[in-house]
Amino acid sequence: MNAGPLHELRLKTPRLELRLGSREELVDLGHLAQEGIRPREEMPFEIPWTDRSGEPTFVEDFVAYHEDALRAWKPNDWSLNLLAFLKSRPIGSRSIRSEDFSTRREIDTGSWLGRAYQGQGLGTEMRTAALELAFRELGATAAVSGSVVGNESSKRVSEKLGYAVVGSSTIAPRGEPVTKYDLRIERETWQAPVPVEIERAASCLALFGLSESA
Repeated sequence: MNAGPLHELRLKTPRLELRLGSREELVDLGHLAQEGIRPREEMPFEIPWTDRSGEPTFVEDFVAYHEDALRAWKPNDWSLNLLAFLKSRPIGSRSIRSEDFSTRREIDTGSWLGRAYQGQGLGTEMRTAALELAFRELGATAAVSGSVVGNESSKRVSEKLGYAVVGSSTIAPRGEPVTKYDLRIERETWQAPVPVEIERAASCLALFGLSESA
C-alpha cells in the first residue's frame, strides 16, 4: 500500500516537530543513537538494539528498520516511527503501533531520546503528541506502554500523563529476567498537558484502516 501520505503528517508541540525522516535524517539519528542513549549497564528496551551500536552496520541497519516499517505497512498491522526534531535536528524517535486498529482501537507506544536531550520534558511532549494523534485524530480508545524496572523516568512520564499500572510482565532483553510494568490510559481520562498541532492526519486515515468519518 502506498504510504506516501504519511510523509506529510506533522505533529507539533511547543518545542518539537514529529514526522517521518528522510534517509539523511535517519542516518543522523542513527549516529545519535550510536553515541549512546543510556549508560551501558542499563537496558531500558525489550529488544536490546542499542547493544549493537559498536557494529559497523549499526547505522545502516537502523535506517533499514525505519524504511522496512513503511514498506511492510498494512492498514491492519502498522508501525509509525516518527522522528522528533528540535530546531530542525533529529533528537529521538516516537513509535506508535497497532494491529487491527479499526476494530480494537488500541495503540502501543515506545520512544527514545539522545542522552543530551533527556531530563528536559521533551519525552513528555513526544508522548503527548502521539496520544493526541491517537485519541483526537484516529479515535483510539486506549493506549498501552511499558517501562522496565529501573527506568523510573519513563514510568514517571507515564504516570504524569495519566497512565495506570495495570500489571507486570517478565522480559529478558539480555538473557536475564527483569520485570516490566504494563501501563494503560483510556481516552476518557486523557488530558494533554501541552498544545499539539496536527497537520495532514485526514489524508492518512485509510492507511490506519479508517474511513474519513472515523
